[in-house]
Amino acid sequence: MPKLEKGFLHSVSVVIPVFQVASELSALLDEIAQFFAPRITARGHQYVIEEVILVHDGPEPEGAATLQELAGRRERTRIVWLSRNFGQHPATLAGMSASLADWILTLDEDGQFPPDALASLLDNALEFKSPVVYGQPLTSTTHALWRRVGSWATRSLFSVLLGTRNWARFSSFRLIQGETGRAVGAYCTNETYLDVALTWVSPRSSSVQVKYRETRSSSAYGFKRLFAHFMRMFLTMGTRPMRIFAALGGIAATSGFILSGALIYRRLVLGFPTGFASTLALLLVLTGLLLLGLAILSEYVGIIVRSAIGRPLYVPISNPIHSALFQDTPHQRS
Repeated sequence: MPKLEKGFLHSVSVVIPVFQVASELSALLDEIAQFFAPRITARGHQYVIEEVILVHDGPEPEGAATLQELAGRRERTRIVWLSRNFGQHPATLAGMSASLADWILTLDEDGQFPPDALASLLDNALEFKSPVVYGQPLTSTTHALWRRVGSWATRSLFSVLLGTRNWARFSSFRLIQGETGRAVGAYCTNETYLDVALTWVSPRSSSVQVKYRETRSSSAYGFKRLFAHFMRMFLTMGTRPMRIFAALGGIAATSGFILSGALIYRRLVLGFPTGFASTLALLLVLTGLLLLGLAILSEYVGIIVRSAIGRPLYVPISNPIHSALFQDTPHQRS
């Protein structure tokens, strides 16, 4: 029997972004309901799920009606309605901002992440004093090869650019300290990548190996949306990518001077003619680096402009089912 922690019950808010109302969502909510009664982790910490926040991240009234029906049949379950589809990270941030508990657990609606792993995540967070804990898969996912390779490359790039040894590889399965999560939700803009923003306020993160479950639902993320996801993460890292590019530019410039010196030596001392191909290759390398730098700079300018004009991260609304936009009869002015 684990030793019971005295005097403190850790409350948890579960945040689930909902886009298509997956067929597994009903079973997932029933599974979560088992944790509405206090439980004890393997290391004696008491915890309970206080609330489930479903964030409706889609404009379809049919999905809204289904979601309201699912939430209406269950206690401690409420819905945050968004005016349109803003994306998974903004929807997650909207749910985090609306949470009230000591901890925030983020799940996907397809049931891939097992709620019973919450106890292991909480034990890890308290043992290592980590405000953020990620649930990492024990085995590779069933996504297509190009997507798995892209995810691995993205996480590796994240680790390199982040430049810290105290941060685990990110995942959508997270346990976040409530105050940390709500603080991030308060100041993130529409171009902020959630996991990068967590590194700004949390001194460290950790991870726990979790057995993910297979799902029948197809992912709504194609190559275009995944690439946009990657660019948001890349640009949210601030000036670190630009510093790497500056280092590459310095290396290229130094190589250009060395190559130019070698060509001058071959011409003046050895008498060899300088070939047009070498000049063209040097020109292409330097021009390519220049254009790449301008492209990255333009993305940063775009972020500044979008933030300056006040484009919102998300917009909460009242229940869309009761809105005049979705009624059978047209709304009449009095």
